[in-house]
Amino acid sequence: MLFVAGAGCTAPSGTINASENATAAPGTIAASYVATLNQPSAQSGYLKMDTDIYNAGEVVGFTVTNDGSETLACAGNPPSFSVQFQAGNGLWATRMGTGEPNASETSSLAPGASTQVYRFVTTGWDPARYRIVHDCGVEREFLVRALPAATPAPVACPADTVTVTPWITISPPGDLYAARSFTLHGTTNLPAGQELFFTIFSVVDEDPDQAAGDEELFTTPVEEGSCGTNTWSATGEIQATGEFFIWISDAGRNTTAIKRFTVYPE
Repeated sequence: MLFVAGAGCTAPSGTINASENATAAPGTIAASYVATLNQPSAQSGYLKMDTDIYNAGEVVGFTVTNDGSETLACAGNPPSFSVQFQAGNGLWATRMGTGEPNASETSSLAPGASTQVYRFVTTGWDPARYRIVHDCGVEREFLVRALPAATPAPVACPADTVTVTPWITISPPGDLYAARSFTLHGTTNLPAGQELFFTIFSVVDEDPDQAAGDEELFTTPVEEGSCGTNTWSATGEIQATGEFFIWISDAGRNTTAIKRFTVYPE
């Protein structure tokens, strides 16, 4: 038989400038943080947003403020907007709104004046680059990204109230076949890093514990587990068929376990 001890346990283009702690208008879901993207034109700055990057499901809020010295001519009274997204071919397509300004009515935005606050929700939107197209001739791009994966809450281990006796278990080996590599494994409350000693031998004696003392011993380390239950494993190969025992113990043979299993013809 041959045994080898094994382990037991198993952007978008353009510069993004980011800073923390964004605040949104009251009644909205605040953006996770403030970040700005390179924009298609200088007038993109007229369209005021709290950030240029949103998680899917957050509310986008914006106004248009005429920071220039000339009056902006706007379609619609009041003017509206549409949102486009950049498809995989690089072309822009309409995500919300008509995509066509209301040419039947017009209005204007004087220097220093601002529009109403516009808001829309990005729930269900795919991660992509989007563009707000306002009827006063102002455009601004932003990103929607997928929600970050939630960090699972750590499992609370029960409090130790009594001293636990050391123990070792051996998991059921399952079907093993001659001349095929296999792994035996189990659990223990012995500390991680401690070496366990094991052997595998044929069922030829009535006293397996005594027989184990006559066999060559191999070692395998205890691997870190959780809540005080650690693991061990041993990989090997048996050329013969029949009934066998695996016996495993700590160095002082104070804590032992033994299990019988069958090796079948290949």
